[in-house]
Amino acid sequence: DYHVNRPFFPLLRAKLTATTMARLLLLGFSLLLLTGLRPGRAFLVADPQPDVSDDVPALLAFKKAIYDDPLARLSDWNSSDPDPCLWFGVTCSDFDARVVTLDLSNSSLVGFLAPRIGSLTSLQKLILDHNAFTGSIPREIGKLKNLTVLNLSTNLLQGPIPSETGDMQNISTIDLHANRLSGALPPELGKLTNLKELRLSNNSLTGTIPGSNSSTM
Repeated sequence: DYHVNRPFFPLLRAKLTATTMARLLLLGFSLLLLTGLRPGRAFLVADPQPDVSDDVPALLAFKKAIYDDPLARLSDWNSSDPDPCLWFGVTCSDFDARVVTLDLSNSSLVGFLAPRIGSLTSLQKLILDHNAFTGSIPREIGKLKNLTVLNLSTNLLQGPIPSETGDMQNISTIDLHANRLSGALPPELGKLTNLKELRLSNNSLTGTIPGSNSSTM
């Protein structure tokens, strides 16, 4: 008769279990290596790329700094709306839907420029002329590295032009005429090699206009 030793089956199951576990561990270790992780470390989640929803808090901070909007230009700027691309004066990129233009020219807005505006990192055009913005130009404006056009003319802005404007390396047009700006022009303006137009008339600015040999201004 064919005789099988009964204890063999638990031993076989144990061997199969150990083999399976070893293979699973090896597979997991291989996956860790493929994903660039190491055993003992928590899985890391890559930071998501900014999208238009990241621009909403900056736009709402801008609206909050406006205390008179007689033409109701900002009436459709709704905090419950995660997509500002249809808000009045806002234009978004077709590529990534980030805000690229904020144009509220001739809107009779009364308020000040919120420093949070510097968070609109994809902004290319900031056009706020012919309003009644008061206070100073926030230093955070220098964070707008992609800005090509800055038009804050015909407002009531005071104080000096911040030196951080020299950080906007893509800027081609700066129009600050007809305000109440004062003080010397920041020498950092001379670093703006892409600057084509600089309008500063009807202010109380002093000193010389800085420039550099590489500037095409």
